[in-house]
Order: sequence, then C-alpha cells, then structure tokens
Amino acid sequence: MDSILPILINAIFGGGGGWLASMLKKNGLGLVGNLLSGAVGGNVLPLITSALGLFANSGDGGSLNLTSILTALVGGGAGSLLGGLFKKAPAA
Repeated sequence: MDSILPILINAIFGGGGGWLASMLKKNGLGLVGNLLSGAVGGNVLPLITSALGLFANSGDGGSLNLTSILTALVGGGAGSLLGGLFKKAPAA
C-alpha cells in the first residue's frame, strides 16, 4: 500500500485552489463544497498529468516540488469551478 501522504498533500493544496477559485468567481457551492470539490480536483489533475506524462514528477509518491504544488492548486481551482457549473446546470 502506498503512502497516503501525497494524497493528503494534494487534497490540502487542491482545497486551497478551490477556495482561491471561489474568491475569483462566485460559483454558489459554499465553503465546504468549494473545499471538497477542490480537494477532489487537486487529486485528479496530478493523476491525469502523470498518466499522460506531461510533467516528470507531478504524480509520483512523496516528492513535493513546485510542479506538484501548482498542479494540485490548478486542479483544485478547476474542480471547484466545474462543480459550480454542474450545480447551476438546469435539471432535465
């Protein structure tokens, strides 16, 4: 079993990215919704970038570098903004 530390670090930076995105553009998710969607996005984007091989060390376990921090922040912001779009989508 891999260490849970990289997941927690990405969740914390992703939650921060979600909070920053909510400060830039109000999306109506609330504080907890922005933090949770940011934490999910902060873990998903580093996984996608490491699977595609875009950044050398963005998804490997345990290494904390500027690329992984920025990827988690951007992923958190994107997760928060996407969560706000899905919440505002009309019900069919």
